[in-house]
Amino acid sequence: MDDQAFLRAFEDGTLTPAEFSHRGHIRMAWLYLRAYGWDDGLTRIREGIQKFAGRLGASNKYHETITVFWARVVHHMISDQPQIGSFEEFLAIFPQILDSRLIQQHYSANLLRSPLARQQWVEPDLLLLPVL
Repeated sequence: MDDQAFLRAFEDGTLTPAEFSHRGHIRMAWLYLRAYGWDDGLTRIREGIQKFAGRLGASNKYHETITVFWARVVHHMISDQPQIGSFEEFLAIFPQILDSRLIQQHYSANLLRSPLARQQWVEPDLLLLPVL
């Protein structure tokens, strides 16, 4: 499915949970951040994930710190290589983005499990992120 069809399916609720794996989350973030920049892109990422979870009856699964962490990493990579033209090219240059355990290098399990981190952005306690 091409990028526009993927976003349309994500936004209209026809994307399946299997299609919205970690890779799907990263693809969605990459598309929004490239199209709308940091502020508007992050807003669309947040709202999109919350709607997607709500459609599945899993509104309580949304996690603000995890969402912002991955958006920041994707945004940093886009800023580092702004000429990247496709998501596949992005993955070829930054294959580490597909390792969902990357967040564990930056956050302790206790901090990520905290209610505060779920509700609002919390800075990493193990390894800082690049400044946006």
